[in-house]
Amino acid sequence: MSKLRIEHGASKSRWVVLKTTIEESTAANIELLCQWSENDRRYVINELLRFALANAEDFQQHRASTQSGPKRASAQGGL
Repeated sequence: MSKLRIEHGASKSRWVVLKTTIEESTAANIELLCQWSENDRRYVINELLRFALANAEDFQQHRASTQSGPKRASAQGGL
């Protein structure tokens, strides 16, 4: 399993709004991680999610199967 790496002061990225709520204890740990790493919350959450998604084997298998499967016609609607 790979290790989570958060670079100190590396908060420069393009952002998209994701509206959600998280548990209070998780929010407190994220805030502490932000202080420790000298990064803003958006960067830390992005890195945590990227790490979790990259290490979720079942999700990676699903992702690979959806990318290699037949493409849906745009006339069918969908996102």
